[in-house]
Amino acid sequence: MDLVSPVSLQECLKLISDESIDHRLIAGGTDAAVRMKEGKWRPEVWINIKGIHELRYISEKDGAIHIGPLTTHTDIIRHTLLQKKADVLVEAAREVGAIQMQNMGTIGGNIGTASPAGDTIPALYVLGAVFELRSITSVRLVPIEEFFIGPGKTILKKKEMITNIIIPPQKANEIGIFQKLGPRKAQSISIVNVAISLLMGKDRKCLGGKIAFGAVAPTIIRAKKCEALLTQQPLTDEIIQNIGKIAWKEVMPITDGRATAAYRRDMASSLLERGLYRLLRRWENDGEK
Repeated sequence: MDLVSPVSLQECLKLISDESIDHRLIAGGTDAAVRMKEGKWRPEVWINIKGIHELRYISEKDGAIHIGPLTTHTDIIRHTLLQKKADVLVEAAREVGAIQMQNMGTIGGNIGTASPAGDTIPALYVLGAVFELRSITSVRLVPIEEFFIGPGKTILKKKEMITNIIIPPQKANEIGIFQKLGPRKAQSISIVNVAISLLMGKDRKCLGGKIAFGAVAPTIIRAKKCEALLTQQPLTDEIIQNIGKIAWKEVMPITDGRATAAYRRDMASSLLERGLYRLLRRWENDGEK
């Protein structure tokens, strides 16, 4: 295998425009190292994009938050803009393995790997993320729910790369949370995870909300039936428990070496209930803003 290291986006786009070359992009390498050991990722050429500094940024402009694909999970955790206006993404980034992985791993890599258990992806779902995909000749914007088509599969073309992750900032009365169940505290792949974003009113009244589960289907899924119950009544104990029961039916997990399908269903329901209770306590403790 060969390794090339472009130092600019334009140089990289020229390299990937040659579809005759079997290439793969590498940044933090936290997934690539594992896949190479498994014998799954063996391209002719690795294109190391870690040195393209113009792809590592977090900014707010034109009413949206823009995150470069080479932004690390540690960058996300520490950034005050995201702490205030994308709290669910910050919480998800905190759950991406140990500190060493957070320092090396990038949000673009987490997206590009397209794992159904990827921790940042459910958070990006509930934030309504849009991905900028760029080639040497074109740019297109793709909503996150159109990007993933299966485990490890996306609509990204071989000559394209992710160059921007765009999310609308959370409103003042919008709060989010990320919940994860793994086999151990750190460096674990999710058995189940869930991201929740709620737009809150007074007296536990939810004005709108999004729920996305990971590791319970071939791709991340939005729990639309659960979401529909969020706004029907104030979020009493009974309503929250009913939402949890709906989640048990809405997820579509499989049995594998980490957990049975039945266990994943139970945990999806429990994680959602726990997350809703935690969000309500946070909202009430903050004085309902």
